[in-house]
Amino acid sequence: MKNMDTGACAVIDTMSAAVPDTDAYASLFELWQRSATDRRAATVAKYRKVLDAFAAFTCWMPLAEVRRRNLLAFRDHLLAAKQSPVTVRHKLGILRTLFGTAVDHELAASNPAAELRMHETVCRKARVAFSADDLNRLFRAEIHAAGKRPKGGGREAAFWLPLLALFTGARVEELAQLLVSDLRHAEGLGYYLHISDDAGHAQLKNPASRRRIPLHAVLLDCGFLDYAAGLQRSGLLFPELRPNPRGKLGGYFSSFFSGYLRRKVGIGDRRKVFHSFRHTFKDACRAVGLEEEVHDALTGHAAPRASRRYGNEQYPLEPLFEAIARFDIPGLDIGHLYTRVPAQPRYGAVLRPVSAYYGIVIAFAPPRSRQDTAPFVLAIWQGLEAGFDIVSNELLFGELPRHKRVLVDAWIEIHREELMANWHLGQRTGEYFRLDPLR
Repeated sequence: MKNMDTGACAVIDTMSAAVPDTDAYASLFELWQRSATDRRAATVAKYRKVLDAFAAFTCWMPLAEVRRRNLLAFRDHLLAAKQSPVTVRHKLGILRTLFGTAVDHELAASNPAAELRMHETVCRKARVAFSADDLNRLFRAEIHAAGKRPKGGGREAAFWLPLLALFTGARVEELAQLLVSDLRHAEGLGYYLHISDDAGHAQLKNPASRRRIPLHAVLLDCGFLDYAAGLQRSGLLFPELRPNPRGKLGGYFSSFFSGYLRRKVGIGDRRKVFHSFRHTFKDACRAVGLEEEVHDALTGHAAPRASRRYGNEQYPLEPLFEAIARFDIPGLDIGHLYTRVPAQPRYGAVLRPVSAYYGIVIAFAPPRSRQDTAPFVLAIWQGLEAGFDIVSNELLFGELPRHKRVLVDAWIEIHREELMANWHLGQRTGEYFRLDPLR
């Protein structure tokens, strides 16, 4: 704690002690560190940096003499330095935690940062979602349309990370640190990504970040499984990403991607960065009517309701596969990236799921033709879509693998009366009730 902001010392109350109390700040930081041993190195470094800045700003005023006005002056100093309100609020929260430790160990009588509020500031969102036009421009730029694989973008990572982020909502570091073995298969359901911090190099933002995300059919259409099959099972999924000084494999990539958006794609809005894929994913989940609990489970957002903390640590896979089958971005055109002929869904996001089992989503859809006026139900699996007559089990359109069609036939036989009642209800009200899966 050597760099003193001499200009800032003028804000200190003239009655405060003039002798810098550097040892007290060092002791406080050590006490905070000892209060928990499992903190991430990045968190420890961030707390040290904020405490250093505050100590220098106040010329190491004795901890017991720090008052609320000193925190307010520090807040205004940060805002005057053009730091965002979100960043300043976060730093004040760090100081509130540290001074709480000071109170616990009798280094201060009270917490001067307690109940310290920010000025309400109307500001633009720091990050915003991509539009369908943005995405089409991105995926028709040189990396995806001309086969460029820049070294600064981690070669193949430059191709796959944007697609994975768009169809999983995962953070850049969560994707960048994946092992090939984190691509897993659930019998009867399909492939998914296992997001965890089990590997020694891996770090997650919070416990809720540990999760499983099914692979969308578009990723399969683009050849993601073929890409992964060509890698060493024990290695990284993106081996040519270089870690930054903090050990983050996505750090340099994020900077590369922002530059690529500006210079090569022509997206000048600086609120649009790699993290914008996460906003895009959340917006699309809401647009197709996914329940908040489900898309929170997909994105690893901490659940606010106490009831969600009960039950198994991991969210069940079947509703997650059902949700990903419904996920859709209207106006997205990336057919030029497909390495296999994709299914052409007739209904897309307008379907109304009523059950899911073994990777199959069963749904109703509004009538679109005369053929649709007879009672029918849809079955969707891995991007394939097929329509079945409820009365006869006859395949009306589309296709499914034989072993999946057998499962659909059996389910319709079991639930035929309920399906008929459900279909008639939907024709009258547009609402459908859930049915038990095949067990």
